[in-house]
Amino acid sequence: MQVAVMKVDALRDNLIHRFNIGDLLKRTAARYPSRGLHHAGRDVSYRELDALTNQIARLLIDAGVTRGGKVGILALNSVEFLAALFACARIGAALVPVNLLFTPDEADYVLEKTRIQALLVDPVLAARVKRQWPAQFAMDDAFRAHAAALDSSPVEQFVANEDAVTVIFTSGTTAKPKGVVLNHLNWFANLLAGADLGPNRGLKYLLALPLFHVAGVSMAISAVSSGSDAVILSSIRGDLVLDAIATKKVSVLAFPATVWVGLLQAPGIERVDLSGLRRCLNFQYLPTPVFQRWMELAPQAEWINGWGQTETTALGASTPHERTAELLSAADPIGTAHAPVELRIVDELMNDVPEGQPGEIVLRGPCITAGYFEDDAANAELFYGGWHHTGDIGYRDKNGSLYFVDRKKDMIKTGGENVSSLEVEEALAAHPAVGEVAVFGMPDPYWIEKVVAVVVPLPGATVTAAELDAFARARIAKFKVPKEIHVVDDLPKNPTGKVLKRQLRKLYEQV
Repeated sequence: MQVAVMKVDALRDNLIHRFNIGDLLKRTAARYPSRGLHHAGRDVSYRELDALTNQIARLLIDAGVTRGGKVGILALNSVEFLAALFACARIGAALVPVNLLFTPDEADYVLEKTRIQALLVDPVLAARVKRQWPAQFAMDDAFRAHAAALDSSPVEQFVANEDAVTVIFTSGTTAKPKGVVLNHLNWFANLLAGADLGPNRGLKYLLALPLFHVAGVSMAISAVSSGSDAVILSSIRGDLVLDAIATKKVSVLAFPATVWVGLLQAPGIERVDLSGLRRCLNFQYLPTPVFQRWMELAPQAEWINGWGQTETTALGASTPHERTAELLSAADPIGTAHAPVELRIVDELMNDVPEGQPGEIVLRGPCITAGYFEDDAANAELFYGGWHHTGDIGYRDKNGSLYFVDRKKDMIKTGGENVSSLEVEEALAAHPAVGEVAVFGMPDPYWIEKVVAVVVPLPGATVTAAELDAFARARIAKFKVPKEIHVVDDLPKNPTGKVLKRQLRKLYEQV
């Protein structure tokens, strides 16, 4: 009997003091019950989303999901996807969203690595699941009916602040993706950065960024926590985005630079009323001519250029909107560190570098991940010296503004997605005719950075770029497949045999 009392007291105290992302939705439903989400012709209020979240939480509990457990999800953006996120938060489980660009093998690696207790699958993506999991749910009409039949009253369970909310897999500098663990404190810290952007009330979000991506989750949590209306898109298509602006009157957009570039080419953009746009966020460097064109189309909007990582809960730095145009006079401005971030620029010995001199950007603060999922060696490297090592190179100007320079390791960021050059090299090297391969990133007007491969065949062997392209497509996700493949006789190397990718970049800049 005493044990039962202690458990009740622990839950009571937990509910009084805790940080829990699932509680945000409950509070928003009480404050703004009639506001909510629109998706594919369907309107769902925050009060209804809160009820659905409780029902999905009970569905997961019935399926055997426990505190600390993992729930995989392979799905397009939807109301149910968001409900699953908040449901996991309420029961102390972590949602493991699978990147929709991953191959079935890559998806299976993510689900197996995290030992999921349940899997939610969008029916249109069922073919990407290699095996049937014991607790697997198709997110169809039957799933919605099943959930609707369950109790929708509040689900209140003990959940610690440090319990994981999400495990988001990102392609790192090694062949296998790493699972970034983000807990309740991390996600609450993410909300603190809103002070840098200004008030959200009265804004209407477009939730088009995929919810398997840290930026997509960040935008969704921001919209829900502020009680802002939001429009969900299942995919980023120019016509859908323009329709959301014109007919749904969304006022907050967030995209990687490739999307902003592509939208300028969308048919009918000149005729769309963009006067309702209030806040436009960009990730990656937005070329100055592209920014200037957008400023002509939507001069009233606050334009913000941002930098962050999955490991930092999408936080890092951003340009104050009133200075974005000024800062774009130099390449890739990232402005000022966010409120939850302490930032240094250091050399290899962790000494601060002088202004104007490039060095690695290192961070610490409550937004920093607890670490990669079950990867002690990678975590030791990540947190060396008591700071989070971003692997990104940047510098400060004389006014303290931050600029991004390059990636310390051979990471390629193409179309807003991270690609490990090593992973692509390993995929191409598996071809029986390939002797050597080097993969690197090159500037591109659309992708911002494109994947380029240079291959040396084995002596006496022949292989074409087209053959290698087909070989790669069968083994790695489409976004990782090189946009260019060059077959050459040899690769430039230093005296120790290391391939000089810098020379290769210079060579192919001239092609």
